[in-house]
Amino acid sequence: MASAARVLEAPTCRHCGGANPATRDDGFCCLGCHEVFALLHAEGLGRFYDLGGGEGHPVVRGPTDHKWLETLTRPGPLALDVQGVHCAACVWVIERLFRRQAGAQSIVVNPALGTIALVIGEGFPLERWVDDVEAIGYRLGPPLKATAPRDDLVWRMGVCVAIAMNTMIFGFAIYCGLTEGPLYRLFHGLDFALSLVSVLVGGTVFFRSAWASLRRGVLHLDLPIALGIVLVFASSTFTYGGRGGTTSYFDTLNVFIALMLVGRFLQERVVARNRALVLADDGAKGLLARRVRDGIVGLVPCTELAAGDLLLCSAGDIVPVDATLLGDDAASFSLDWISGESAPRAYPAGATVPAGAAASGPVRLACRTDFDRSALLALLARSAHRDDERARTTGWYASVTRIWVAAVLVLAAGAFVGWFLATGDAARALDVVAALLVVTCPCAFGISTPLAYELAQAGLRRAGLFVRTPAFLDRAAEVEDVVFDKTGTLTTGRLVVVDAEALLALPDRAVLHALAVRSTHPKSRAIAEVLAAIPLADADVTEHPGRGMELRANGSVWRLGKASWATATGAVPVLHGDVIFARDGEVLATVALREELRDDAVDEVHALAAAGYGTYLLTGDAWPAARSIAASCGIPYGHITALASPEDKAAWLRASGRTRALFVGDGINDSLVATAAFCAGTPAIDRPFMASRCDFYFVTPGLRPIREALHVARRLACVVRQNLALALAYNAVTVSLALAGLMTPLLCAVLMPLSSLSTVAFVATRLHRSQEWKS
Repeated sequence: MASAARVLEAPTCRHCGGANPATRDDGFCCLGCHEVFALLHAEGLGRFYDLGGGEGHPVVRGPTDHKWLETLTRPGPLALDVQGVHCAACVWVIERLFRRQAGAQSIVVNPALGTIALVIGEGFPLERWVDDVEAIGYRLGPPLKATAPRDDLVWRMGVCVAIAMNTMIFGFAIYCGLTEGPLYRLFHGLDFALSLVSVLVGGTVFFRSAWASLRRGVLHLDLPIALGIVLVFASSTFTYGGRGGTTSYFDTLNVFIALMLVGRFLQERVVARNRALVLADDGAKGLLARRVRDGIVGLVPCTELAAGDLLLCSAGDIVPVDATLLGDDAASFSLDWISGESAPRAYPAGATVPAGAAASGPVRLACRTDFDRSALLALLARSAHRDDERARTTGWYASVTRIWVAAVLVLAAGAFVGWFLATGDAARALDVVAALLVVTCPCAFGISTPLAYELAQAGLRRAGLFVRTPAFLDRAAEVEDVVFDKTGTLTTGRLVVVDAEALLALPDRAVLHALAVRSTHPKSRAIAEVLAAIPLADADVTEHPGRGMELRANGSVWRLGKASWATATGAVPVLHGDVIFARDGEVLATVALREELRDDAVDEVHALAAAGYGTYLLTGDAWPAARSIAASCGIPYGHITALASPEDKAAWLRASGRTRALFVGDGINDSLVATAAFCAGTPAIDRPFMASRCDFYFVTPGLRPIREALHVARRLACVVRQNLALALAYNAVTVSLALAGLMTPLLCAVLMPLSSLSTVAFVATRLHRSQEWKS
């Protein structure tokens, strides 16, 4: 059985099959995989592994916000987006969880599009089902994904491939000597009719793209493809209807269109699959808030908020605008999302909480501004250029494209003028131009290069990195510097206790556990994790927001929190990240905490530096935390920028002259610099905001996929250049034959597919040599 075999594999993860870090000895690459593996078996869903589930997809944990569920109408049909579905096992386990619920009627999970269509009846526990699905590593969201463009290309490609296969049969008969008679006229007529359909169905893809590029003043490869389709069809139609004979190129034209569509499909397929794997982002429109008006609580889009509105926020909710904290007590908010600050910050009653802060518990707030003045607007704004292939392509690729297109157009024009002046026969000149455009088919770009990208991206998917934008690998080949965010990127975002053994040796460790386990503060959670094996005692624990936890028993008072509050005098020397545990004002322990580095962060940053990349740290957190993490990873002190706002980060990148920088970050505070960077990636797919603004995302616990992507991009660029050299050699021969008037339809029908097959074979051979792809 697959599940049993995976259990025995070492040192690979028993859930996802990824490499286990040296710091874990439980058979899993991360805590998320461990928890999901145990949950699936506890729920009797172990067949998930027999179906091949989990392979290559570690579990990504993160905050959940299910307010969007309240906007759905039920019972009845519902449409949802789903993140993380990639195989039949994923479909099976989601359907199984659905059918276990009362009121479940029907469900269709589409892994290609990342969508779910379900019909539910009265009594169906939708919230519970969503929790069950997300507990095993998936995420659900409102239906925001578009599906039309890819479906359009698929059916067009299918029609044109079928036409190409049939017209090749007709053409073969003519090439073998069938030149007259009713059967010849039938075959030739079918050739014309099917070619007309192929031009209308498949050629339209290139006509639209060529026209769009011309309107922008750009010479794109689709221009000679579109021009070739038009001229070859016109020349062959003229031959068919006016001159007779056997010099039409219908069959070659149809093969040409089919091959170009296959290449286009290869270009879009992996990117479309990677985009469908994560939830879509609706920007500011997708952010919801609970507003109180006239004593009634209503769920509204944040775009409707105005100054003076009263808000109710639960733990994990994002504060959408600058707001005043109401009530008599202080409250803690995490600023990680907007500033990268790792530790939550306490705000007293009446203080202004900044937009983008995440509430640590239930709070009431009053909006200070309208949402259209919120700082979140700029951070949530979508930038279309990330998803625009032409806008994001490299200078080298753009130059090659312009030269290629210009050369083909000049040669075609020169051939027509030269032959017309020499012979005075416009039809003959048009035949020569048609032959030239057919044999200069950009197969190196239209077929084999998309195949190369398909193979490269498929390899990166196996490594846990998913490319979102078409031109990322082109740009990655030119990267010179790698700029990291800190919290959630170089680190896991979790805090860990520096000296766990000292806590386990404390006489009052049971009291410490009782205090820590009842707090949601990250520092308390780190302490509770160390003491998890200690039985939990009943205790009357009080939380003092912004200060700490307090327990009173047997005439004593134990406190866990800030030194100024936990001790009698507050005069205890503490370092950044320290927490005081005290009884009756006497210090029992000073608990030192640090941010947990990703398992391979040190090795990977050093490896990037050894490979010649500059490494930088750009964070909104304080200098002590930034220096500590940078020193651990080997990032030079002069390459650290701390206390940087979102605007500061983008300004630093522009001012630093790092024009070929790859930025890796995880918070919405990184969105501006990610948009400004040469290319960008993120490990954060628990929320859709960053993934939708980056060129790639990765799901592994470590950072190795970043270095692999840079390595693969450079190797891919080398292969593409070699492929281009082969194409130039082929075109030097075929263009000479075409200009001399020696190119016949039969020779075209042989050389054009032969060119495609040879370049494809070259790419496949080069990219399957394993030693070239090892980092």
